[in-house]
Amino acid sequence: MRKIIFLIPAMRGGGAERVISVLTDYFVKKGHIAKIALFKSDVVEYTLNPDVVVDKQLIGKCNNTISRLIEFHKYMKKEGECIVFSFFTMIGLYILLSSIGTKAKVIISERLDPAQSIPKKKWLFKVREILYGLAAGFVFQTNDARDFFGDNVRKRSVVIPNPIKDNLPMRYVGERKKKIVTFARLEPQKNYPLLINSFSEFCKKYPEYTLEIYGQGEMEDPLKAMVKELKIEERVRFMGFERNIHEKILDASMFILPSDYEGLSNSMLEAMAIGLPCICTDCPPGGAKMFIENRVNGLLVPIKDKKSMVDAMNLLADDIALRDKISCNAAKVRHELSKEIICEKWLTFIEQLI
Repeated sequence: MRKIIFLIPAMRGGGAERVISVLTDYFVKKGHIAKIALFKSDVVEYTLNPDVVVDKQLIGKCNNTISRLIEFHKYMKKEGECIVFSFFTMIGLYILLSSIGTKAKVIISERLDPAQSIPKKKWLFKVREILYGLAAGFVFQTNDARDFFGDNVRKRSVVIPNPIKDNLPMRYVGERKKKIVTFARLEPQKNYPLLINSFSEFCKKYPEYTLEIYGQGEMEDPLKAMVKELKIEERVRFMGFERNIHEKILDASMFILPSDYEGLSNSMLEAMAIGLPCICTDCPPGGAKMFIENRVNGLLVPIKDKKSMVDAMNLLADDIALRDKISCNAAKVRHELSKEIICEKWLTFIEQLI
């Protein structure tokens, strides 16, 4: 029996948190101790296995760099022999430094483009390189993300895609509603202005379509202001966080993810798994292109390219046969990325390293 701890700010409704909820459920079912140690907020927006321990003792104690290092060190010292996972790059650096002198073994999961996941300062990249020497191992989501690093990291790493939730609804069969959907955190990296601008152009030709944006984040107010400025308030709806998101979007005509960079999008994989025709930017570090074969099970467009985005939207609206083919093929991903297969890869990697 192993003690496995995920040290994170909060369990908000993001992709990393969703994966943590799946992994902890699997680990406790396999007889391990799984903890989620929160240090910023006690918010938990995912339903967790009741055997998963949600540890809130660090909340309110980690308000600056020094206190974070001290409290993380004390926490890991007290936990004794354990495996500590970091799913956020900067937090991972704190955890690695704090782990010195403890029995904790730290595994870093890089979930964004490594070139973008920390501020672009040469000294900070060097600090990451040094501190990554302290890690027991690394889990990457894409080959490109792994290959960003040198041999010292790669030899301790594995590439494991995200697991697909095992309770997703089956692919919708029937006439799809004329709505476009997206769900993710409303953050700059997602480049929702590209989607809104593209939709504004698209709906000139297809005025019957609506755009539903699910999620919360720092960009919500600026995006709403943008929608108002473009005079498309009646066509764009901000839906907030939705626990039953997949049932809400199942019959949509298309799902769009316009990110500038993206580790491996849970939103994209889940949309594919339920058979939504997907348009995604071919963004670094290569998550979308790992799973989307253009015009076979989805559409790939260049990042920051409004014309290509609008053309892709027009194509799916015009060509129903192509849309249906993409939908059928996309749904096959749910078998390849089943929870059992992916979670077992995590557990196997842990056992090989520790």
